[in-house]
Amino acid sequence: MSLSGFERRLATTWFAFGLFQTALFALLSWLYHFSSFGNILFFSLVCVWQLGIWIVLFRFRSLFTELDGRPLQKIGLPNVLTLIRLSSLPSMTVIFLMARNRPDLAWPLVIFVSLAFLTDLADGFLARTFHMGTRLGQLIDSSSDYMILFALTLILGFSGVLPLWLLTLILVRLIFQISGSAVLLARAKKPLLETTWLGKASLFGLMVLYALEILVFLRWHGLAGSLFLRSIEYFTGALMLVSLFDKAAFFYHRFKNGPDSPT
Repeated sequence: MSLSGFERRLATTWFAFGLFQTALFALLSWLYHFSSFGNILFFSLVCVWQLGIWIVLFRFRSLFTELDGRPLQKIGLPNVLTLIRLSSLPSMTVIFLMARNRPDLAWPLVIFVSLAFLTDLADGFLARTFHMGTRLGQLIDSSSDYMILFALTLILGFSGVLPLWLLTLILVRLIFQISGSAVLLARAKKPLLETTWLGKASLFGLMVLYALEILVFLRWHGLAGSLFLRSIEYFTGALMLVSLFDKAAFFYHRFKNGPDSPT
């Protein structure tokens, strides 16, 4: 099947960001003397990631529209920021894995994660403030958030930074969200991509918690075991639990009324 003009521009932009991330990682590898394992892991991940995301995007090309259903003619700045964040996941993951025993990688990791969180705030702000929202943006923004948070959860959890109870609760919440959304997308002809207030609040709370847990992961003193951090963990856990029931109700109504109908 031939690609439309917009689809060609989207593919070019996506793979260009992949090349940029590869060049950036190669530069960091040269500056910080990454191991052969780290380099091989990154290049394997980035190839699978770039191709896999494009296959998913092409599968849901019916969402390459404005919110009112008109076909997209340009990608738009909010979507560009989201694609940048999405393309950075292989780099961020590999640097994260190496940073535990490499104190010199603390700042590159903090910069990567900070940019991911900042672009998440920026793309949403631009889309809402300047009415630049698109159905494509709804798909990739939500997907990138959950993919990045899922990767961070696994790394922080299995490195022993997150308490087991919180790790379990967060994984259940994320897997439930990802699985339910995937089923809705697969069943719907023109899926309505919606979120809830509690869903947004739980994501924001998780990002705040992870910003602190990353400092613990990097062995920055003062936070590990502190009352402040424990309070944030319990608050986030409560938010995850409440939002899990909220999301269950959301999916129930969507499946009951049909995946193409609003709640």
